[in-house]
Amino acid sequence: MKRILAVILALAMLLACTAAMAETTYPLSDSGETFNLIIRMRPLHGNADEMELFKRMEELTGIHIVWEQIPQAEYDEVKNLRLGSNKNLPEGFFGKFSLSNSDLVVYGSQGVLLPLNDLIDEYAPNLKALLERRPDIRKNITAPDGNIYSTPYVQEGEDGTIASNIMINVEWLKRLGLEKPTTLVELEEVLTAFKEQDANGNGDPNDEIPMTFKFLGSQRDIGGFFGAFGYADTLAQGNSHIVVGEDGKLVFVPVTEGYKEGCKYLYEHFFANGLIDQEGFTMDKKTYNAQNQGEIANIGVFMCWNSFDLGTVHEDEYEPISPLLGPDGTTSWGTSADSTMAATGFSITNVCHNPELLMQWVDTFYDPIWSMQCDLGPIGINIKDNGDGTYDYIPTPEGMSYDEFRYMEAFASDGPIALTSDFFGSKIPRSAGHQAKFDRNENYYRKYATTIYLPNMIMSEEDTDELSLIKTDLIAYAEEMRAKWLSKGGVEEDWDAYIQQLNDMGLEKYMEIYQRNYDLTHGS
Repeated sequence: MKRILAVILALAMLLACTAAMAETTYPLSDSGETFNLIIRMRPLHGNADEMELFKRMEELTGIHIVWEQIPQAEYDEVKNLRLGSNKNLPEGFFGKFSLSNSDLVVYGSQGVLLPLNDLIDEYAPNLKALLERRPDIRKNITAPDGNIYSTPYVQEGEDGTIASNIMINVEWLKRLGLEKPTTLVELEEVLTAFKEQDANGNGDPNDEIPMTFKFLGSQRDIGGFFGAFGYADTLAQGNSHIVVGEDGKLVFVPVTEGYKEGCKYLYEHFFANGLIDQEGFTMDKKTYNAQNQGEIANIGVFMCWNSFDLGTVHEDEYEPISPLLGPDGTTSWGTSADSTMAATGFSITNVCHNPELLMQWVDTFYDPIWSMQCDLGPIGINIKDNGDGTYDYIPTPEGMSYDEFRYMEAFASDGPIALTSDFFGSKIPRSAGHQAKFDRNENYYRKYATTIYLPNMIMSEEDTDELSLIKTDLIAYAEEMRAKWLSKGGVEEDWDAYIQQLNDMGLEKYMEIYQRNYDLTHGS
C-alpha cells in the first residue's frame, strides 16, 4: 500500500510539473495513438510493458508503445537482419545501443532512417534547447551529410572518461605485511607473495589467484598496463586501438615500440610466472563477474569498472591502486573525452506513421526530470522528491544491488537522455556507485590519464564501407597476436613479420581514414 501511495503521489507531482516543460502541451494524444518500437534489453532489465517509467510516460503523453523486446545477446543479429533486408522495421529504435554510428550513416543515406533536424527544431523543444546550449553535443550527433539521424545519449554524472580501475585486496596485504605497489616491479613482488603464501588465511597457500582480468574485456582488460611503456591500450572508441598522439597525430598502439616492449615485459614477469590468471584469455563476462563469491576471497587483484564487478561479498576488502610505473619510472592511463556521450539515443524509421508526434514523445525524455527517472529510476520508487527542487536516492532494498533496483522499473543507463554535469550536485547528488567511481578516478588515475583515446566520430558511408573491408581482419589479427605474446611470449621473433602483415592488411589506409575524419571533426 505504501508503494502504491508513493507512486500515486509521485505521478501527481510529475503531472503538475509538466507545465514547466517548454512549449509542450500534454497529453500529446487524446486517442491513445500507438507506435511500434524495438528495444534492446539487458539481462537486468524488467519487462518494458511493466516498467513504471513507461507506464507513467504513457499516462502523461497519451501515447501507447508496443515494445518489441530483444535480448541483448540476440539484438545485433535481429537489428542487422531487419535493416539489411528493409523488412519488418519498427517505427523507431529506442536506446543508446539500438544502433551504431555506421548504421546511422548507411541507413540514413538510404532513407531507412529519417533525418531529425527539422523535427527537432519544430517538435522537440527540450532537445533543441540542449543542442543550442551544448554545440559539442550537436557536433557529436551530426553525420557528415549534415543530418542528425539519432537523438543523443548524455550522462555526465559519473567519471566515465576513465573506464578501467585496478583493485587490490588490502586484507591480503596486511596479512602478509605488504604495502600497495606503485611500480610494476613492486606489483610482481606482491603477486608473487599472493601466489606463494597463504594470503587469504585459510591454511591453504595454493588456492589464491594473484590477479585476474578479462582479455579484451574493455575496463576489465590489462591493456592499460601498456601505458607503463608508452600508450595505454584498452578498448578505445569502436575498438580501434587508436589514440591521439602529439599534435593531433593518431597512433595505432599495437605497432609502437612501447607496445612491443610491454608485451615482452608482461609475459616474462607476470604471465610466465603464473601471476596473472591464464583463464582471463577465454573468460566471458558472466564467468568473470561470478568469481570471488565464496566464503573466503580468492582473488588478489582484479581489473574493473566498479569495485563490485566481482560481486559485493568481499567488496570491502578491496581498494584501488594507481597505474603502475614502468621501467623508466613513468606511466600513462587511458582516458576518453566523450565517453559520457553517444550519438545514438533514438531513431525514427521511414515506416513511422506520425514522425512529428513520435518526436514529441521522445523529446519528453530530454526534460531533465524525465531524463533523471529514465536513468536513475522513477520518483517514489528509486528517487525521492525533496520538495525544494532537489532530489535524492531511496535506499536500495536489502538483498538487491543498486543496478537490480533501478533496472526493474527504468531503462537505466541505456535510454535517450541528457543528464549534464550541472544537474548532478545542484539537483541530485551522484549515486554511491557513481561517487565512488568519480573519487577513484580523481584520487588515483586523473594525473596519469595522458593517453587520449580516439573520440567518437560519425563517418561518411564511403569511409565506413572502406573501413569495414579492412578493420575486422586487421584488428582480429592484432588481438590474436597480443593474446599469443602475453600468454606464450615470442613478440621479438614475430615482430617484423607482424608489422608486415598489418601493412599488407591495409593499416596505412585504415589510419588515413581515421586521421582525415579526426582532422575534420576534432582538429583545430
